Amino acid sequence: MRKKIGKNDPCPCGSGKKYKKCCMNNPSTVSGHDNRSARFRFEPGSYGEIGNFTPSIACLKEIAPDQWSHHFVLVNPNDIYVEETEASSKAEDDLEAAFLYREKAGSDYAVAEHLKSKGYLSVKNFNIVKT
Repeated sequence: MRKKIGKNDPCPCGSGKKYKKCCMNNPSTVSGHDNRSARFRFEPGSYGEIGNFTPSIACLKEIAPDQWSHHFVLVNPNDIYVEETEASSKAEDDLEAAFLYREKAGSDYAVAEHLKSKGYLSVKNFNIVKT
């Protein structure tokens, strides 16, 4: 049985906004174990600077066919790594675990719950650096 998401619950996409102010009118926005839905996809990575990297998960929103814009970024400030690859690997593992948790719980809301339980927070005014 799926847990119903209330309009005042946190949005299951992980944005930190209430469901009614975010994805309520677009129910297909958070789906799939493949980290991608019709309008959103999730990418693990790292956030920080040399010697001080934290795991991060970016949510990208499709703004046009094959054109994506960063919608929000989650970081886990409790996990700090010297190497960028270690932080990215941890984010990948955490995202995979969140989608597995979603399958067990039967709810998109479970993704947000799991990442929040791991210490992930939404970052305001984030800066994306292309490598």
